[in-house]
This record gives sequence, C-alpha cells and structure tokens, in this order.
Amino acid sequence: MENQTEFIQNSGKINPLLKFLLLIITILGIMIYPSWRLSSILLVIVILLFRVSRVSLKLSRNRIRFIIIFSILLFIFQVLITVNGTVLGFVIPQLNNFGPFFPITDYGIERGLSIASRFLLVVLSSMLFVAVTDPTILAHSLTRLKIPYRYSFALVIALRFLPLFDSENQVVRLAQKSRGIQPEMGGLRKILRTIQYTFFPLLVSSLSRVESLAISMDGRGFGYSSNRTYFRKSHWKIFDTVLVLAGIGYILLCSMLALGYLPFISAII
Repeated sequence: MENQTEFIQNSGKINPLLKFLLLIITILGIMIYPSWRLSSILLVIVILLFRVSRVSLKLSRNRIRFIIIFSILLFIFQVLITVNGTVLGFVIPQLNNFGPFFPITDYGIERGLSIASRFLLVVLSSMLFVAVTDPTILAHSLTRLKIPYRYSFALVIALRFLPLFDSENQVVRLAQKSRGIQPEMGGLRKILRTIQYTFFPLLVSSLSRVESLAISMDGRGFGYSSNRTYFRKSHWKIFDTVLVLAGIGYILLCSMLALGYLPFISAII
C-alpha cells in the first residue's frame, strides 16, 4: 500500500487527464485494428507498467482468477462457433458414421486470441488507470476543460468508492464465512443464493455510506457556488503533449493497418 501511494505521488508528473486519454486511445486502437498480436504487445506493456508502478496484480486473487478464466472461456467459445477458415481439426472427430463436430479453424483460433487478449487489455489497463490516478487532480483536469465540477466530482466519488466497495465486499464475505455460509457456484440456484447473501448486506452498507457522504456534502455547502477552488491542481507539460502526439500517431497507425495501407507491418502485427 505504501509503494502504491508513493508511485501515485510520483506519477503526478503525468497529467491525470492524459492518463484517461491514453486509456481511451489504447482501447480505441484495438477496436479499429483488432489484431491479437497488437493486443498482446499492448498487454505485455501494461503488465510491465504494473511492475514499474509497483501496483500488485495480486490485489484480489479471486478477481484475477475470474478474469483469466473468463478470457479462456471467451477464447474457447470463439473457437467453437467460428467455422470460417482452414480446418485444423475437430473437437469431436469422426467415428464411423458419427461426427465430426465442432471444427477448429485457424481463423477461429485467431479470432479467439483477439477477443481474449482485447478483454484482458481493457480490464488490466482500466485497473492500472484506477490504481495510479489521483481522483482529485483528475477532477481539476476535467474542470479545466469547462466541464461542470459537479460532474467531475461524480467521477471522483466513483473512483474513490471502487476500492471501498471492494473492501466492504471482503468484510461481508468474511462475516458470512464466520457464520458458516460458504460461497456456492454449483448451479444457478446456488449462485443466486450466494449473491443474496453478499449483495444485500453490501447494498445496505453502501447506501449508509452514500447517505453519510450526501449529508457531509450538504453541510459543507457543495454546489452553492458555480466555481470551486482546489488545493491540489494539475499542470500540463511538454511531455504530456509529446504523449498525446504519440497517441494520435498510434490511432493513425491502427487506422492505416485496418485499411490495408501498410501490408508489411500488418503481416507482423
């Protein structure tokens, strides 16, 4: 936790609005040019940024496990439903007059890798953005774009409440576990029962915190003035402009690759 706080303070050299723009640009690029090679390269870069920023990917072992399992399921599903391309084999081979069923094609594997890698990239890059961005400075960056501070403050609350809801969820799960209630994932009925045991206590706890926050904001006169002062402010530097130009170049590269103007590069990525 101390390492994470230290990096957030050091990363103040990069404008928070730029981080948000880079997140959007990264996602937009892989949507324009959905190549699994490009997504994999960006995914490796994001994982390296986790390492450099000292943000642990083990913040929630169950969460990481779910993300990996879900990406594998996405890959398998795309492989099974895609019949276009060269057939490499069958999930169920032909046995006498039975089969074959569920062909595995090269295009299906490529599409499965593309979907799975894009999903991992979107999730992990979003987690990294939340971990290294100071919401207060991000709110000031948004107000400098003439966005009303009420809307930017709503974003600040959302970013600050995400870790809080996660910790509250862990507290609820531990409380249910101490009462002998274990999460069950064997079927739809058991999953709904687990959601019932965890969702409603979490909802009640969240509503009480939201009510306390609303009373606090009302007591401090939030929204009384059309302008708001900030103790900590964001600053746009030359390095931020360089990163924006790099992001624009990345979008142009993805667009040209999608249109087929760079066949030599598209053969690599």
